[in-house]
Amino acid sequence: MLSKDDVTALLSQEEGSRLEFKKSAHFNESVGRSVCAFANSGGGLLVLGVERTDGKTAVAGIAKDEAYQKMAAILPLLEPRPTVTYEEHTVEGKHVLIANVTALPIDQVCFFEKGVYVRQGSVNVEIRKHELVGFLRARGIISFEENRSPAKLLDLDKQKVSKHVAQRTGKPADIDGMPTETLLQSLGVANSVGEFYIKNAGVLSFAKDVSRFFSNTEIRVVKYKGRTATLEARESDQRFIDTAPELLEKAFKAIREKAGFSARVVDGKRVEMPMVPDMALRETLTNAVGHRDYFDPNGILVEIFDDRIQITSPGTLLPGQTLKNFADIRRHRNPVLHRILNDAGWGEGLNLGVRAIYRIMRQNGLPDPVFDDLGGFFRVVLYGSLSDRVSKPYGQISEMQQKALAYLEKHETLTAPAYAKLIGYSHPTAIRYLNDLVAQGILKRLGSYRSSRYVKDKKG
Repeated sequence: MLSKDDVTALLSQEEGSRLEFKKSAHFNESVGRSVCAFANSGGGLLVLGVERTDGKTAVAGIAKDEAYQKMAAILPLLEPRPTVTYEEHTVEGKHVLIANVTALPIDQVCFFEKGVYVRQGSVNVEIRKHELVGFLRARGIISFEENRSPAKLLDLDKQKVSKHVAQRTGKPADIDGMPTETLLQSLGVANSVGEFYIKNAGVLSFAKDVSRFFSNTEIRVVKYKGRTATLEARESDQRFIDTAPELLEKAFKAIREKAGFSARVVDGKRVEMPMVPDMALRETLTNAVGHRDYFDPNGILVEIFDDRIQITSPGTLLPGQTLKNFADIRRHRNPVLHRILNDAGWGEGLNLGVRAIYRIMRQNGLPDPVFDDLGGFFRVVLYGSLSDRVSKPYGQISEMQQKALAYLEKHETLTAPAYAKLIGYSHPTAIRYLNDLVAQGILKRLGSYRSSRYVKDKKG
């Protein structure tokens, strides 16, 4: 239940991908489209009895019984019907109803009167027929790795399969004693019901020559002299194409070599260290291969500059994920490949998580990584010691942040509005302080709205 301060903070916000104000629930189609769009776009809050115009909030109030009746008439028009919960609040002496629309599971799509709607900013947008396939791909409903491949058993490398089984079980593989079809089915890379066939995941993991089937399973590593990508500054340009585990091994080795080493002072001593820590690079590169969109014809691009390494991969965040919450809301576009990489020994990276990258970089005296959703591509930038960016010492906690921790010694949760009031700073500044503690692994954020709650991270 939102507190009075939470509601005040909520009503001060602009409408966006997770929030919409409506003066009333009388317009069934408009409300239905909003509920449908929220259900397809990670969930959201529909605030009835309030309108937002010219940056100002006007509380009109609403008849509660009538609002409930309207919502009860609208929800059956949605298929499948999303879960909607309600909170009643009084603002300026008037009734306000907040409908919390829960996101549908990623393998489902909500329809409203035969239409599919999503949120784009503060607008509900209908997905047209020719756009629906792309939308289903983005949600993972049409799965690349589950699709049937034209590859045959002879196209797979038995030694790669044997190596994988040995890594998975921790003992020498005896694949001759088990039919190859059965083994591939047990790994989830071949169809196990009805007709046998090899899935795309099998080709991505074990093909003799993956380029015969997919031209985009590539990592391009470009090294530039200086800090700007120009033709004149390009020192080397390498392309690697292979099945996912082998691709990672080759690319990781090349990136580390091309990035080189730099001198840093550790415990008062000058030591030579890689531009970025191996574990941070490993995590970032593995995520790029494991989470990329294989429907996209492009490969992964790694650019190495004097001060940074930036990795750009096809694909965008999945529904329900944002740059603010994707570290905590983990979803896999390619779950089978994710497991294959985990079994192949690249799981250390996959299991570390985004917040661990922050910790590793800070522990090494390096700037925080930068994550950017480019709309169809996702980029991660890891900065080295030559960067001009300011690094944040690991474990450094300001006086204002100490107040948050002291508060959580006596209370289970802390909201940003309450913290802003506690320290006497603005709401954005309070969020910045709290999110810095989240990045350090000290706090954990629950929820996805401005009134999100913060708790102590037991893993931190």
